[in-house]
Amino acid sequence: METERVLENIEPYEVFHFFEDLTQIPRCSGKEEQVVAYLIDFAESHGLDWQKDDHLNLVIKKPATKGYELKPPVILQAHTDMVCEKNKGTLHNFDRDPINVEVEGDKVIAKETTLGADDGIGVALALALLADKEAEHPAVEIILTSDEERGLVGAEHFDMNRVEGRMLINLDANDEGSFVVGCAGGPVIRVEIPIERVQAVADTVTLSISVRGLTGGHSGEDIHRGRANSNKLMSRLLQAIRRETDLALASLSGGLQYNAIPRETEALITVNANDKQTVLNLILTYEKIYRNEYRSTEPTLEIVVLENKDRPANVLSTDSSGRLIDYLYLSDNGIIRMDAEIPGTVESSINLGTIRLQEHKAVIQVMTRSSVESVYREMYNRVAFLAKHAGGEIHIMADCPEWEYNPDSRLKQIFHEVYEEMFSIAPEFHILHAGLECGVFAKKSTKPLDMIAAGPTSRNLHTPGEYVSISSVQNFWRFLKEVLKHI
Repeated sequence: METERVLENIEPYEVFHFFEDLTQIPRCSGKEEQVVAYLIDFAESHGLDWQKDDHLNLVIKKPATKGYELKPPVILQAHTDMVCEKNKGTLHNFDRDPINVEVEGDKVIAKETTLGADDGIGVALALALLADKEAEHPAVEIILTSDEERGLVGAEHFDMNRVEGRMLINLDANDEGSFVVGCAGGPVIRVEIPIERVQAVADTVTLSISVRGLTGGHSGEDIHRGRANSNKLMSRLLQAIRRETDLALASLSGGLQYNAIPRETEALITVNANDKQTVLNLILTYEKIYRNEYRSTEPTLEIVVLENKDRPANVLSTDSSGRLIDYLYLSDNGIIRMDAEIPGTVESSINLGTIRLQEHKAVIQVMTRSSVESVYREMYNRVAFLAKHAGGEIHIMADCPEWEYNPDSRLKQIFHEVYEEMFSIAPEFHILHAGLECGVFAKKSTKPLDMIAAGPTSRNLHTPGEYVSISSVQNFWRFLKEVLKHI
C-alpha cells in the first residue's frame, strides 16, 4: 500500500514531488538499483535521452530551450545514494521501508532516521528542471552518480567523455547563499589490529557500558561544532578503568558510518570482582566530566552501565585489550588544523568513525580530510605509524582528491551577480571541509572544468533528525533557474 504523501501541497510543487518520491525508494550507498530504475523511467516518460554505465551512474540530457541553442551546455550533478542511519530501537528497514517524512514549520524532517536530503534534494532539483517546460536554459546534462557517501565511488568510475559541458554545478552543498568553490580531500583508512581471545578469568564481574545520547553529524561539515565522538569518549573511559584495575574487553562496537561522527559506542568488559564499586564510581565520575566538557553541544549525553550475570565465553587477552585501547586512546580525532588564510575554515581533520571486533581482529575505519594534500598524506602516515605500533596494518578504502579553488571562475562571478541582484545581499563563497565529486571530475576530465557547488539549506546530515528548509528550497529553485539564463 502506498504511503500517504505529505509534501504534495508545498511549493515548489515539482521539486517536493520528486523529493518525496525519492524518500519512498530504498537507496542506501551501494544499493541504488531501485532509484536508478525510477530515474530511467522518469527520463523515458519525459522523452529524454539517458545513458547508464556499469556502476549505476546515469546521464540524462535535455536540449536547449528557444533562444539558448548557441550557448554551450551546462552540467548539473547530484548523487543518488544516501547515508542510512537510525536511532537505536527504531524499527526501520532501509532496504524496504520508506522514510517517515514530516513537516515541522519550515522543515521537511525525518526524526528517527536520516532523511536523505543529502543528496535527494539535489536529485529532485535536477528532475524538476528536466520536467519544467517553462524554464529557459542552455542544453543541460544531468550527471547522477552512485555510491558517493562511501568514497565517491560512482564518480571515480564515471567517464567524463559522456558529457560535453565545461561548466558544472554540483547540487550537493547545503547552505543557501553560501557557495562552495573548493573542497578537502583525503583517504579513508581501514585499520586492522590482530586480537587474541582467551577464557574469561574467574572471580570477575561483567559490565556492559554504553556511551550514548550524542548529537553526531557529518564528519566534515559538522567537525567544527564541538560535538563529542563516542568512540573517543569510550576509549578515554576504558583507559581510565585500566589505570585502576585489570580489564578485559569482551566486545566493543561504535559508530555506524566512517563519514559520520559516532553517536553511540558499547563495550562489554570484565573486571576484578573486588574492584566493581571502584569501577562504577569511576564511570559515574566520567559521566559528570563529559557532561561538563560538552555541556553546550551534548545535552543528552549519558553513560549507562549494567552488570551482566552471565560471564562471556571469551575475552581479549590482556595484551590484545591493551593494544586496542591504547590505539583508540592515542588516535587523532577532530580538528587537526584551521586554515591560516580563510578565517573560521577547517583545513584538516580526522574522524575515528567506526569500531568493530571480529573473531581475530579489530576493524577501525578512519576518515581523513584536508584541503592541503601534503597534510592529509601526513595524517595518513600518522594513522599508519600508530597502527604498526599496535601490531596492526592499514588498507586504503577510498582516496578522495581535493578540489583546488579557481579564483578566476566565471561561474563564481555569475553566481555572485545573480544572487546579489535577486536577494540584495552578496553571497558567500567558501572551501568545504568535506569531499565533493568535483575533485574527482577535475582529476578525470581532459579539459578544464569551471565548477561550483550549491544547494538549499539542510542540517543534521548523516544523522536522524536530518532536515531541509522549505523556504530555502523555494529561494534556491528560483535562483537556479535564473542562473541558467545567464550562463
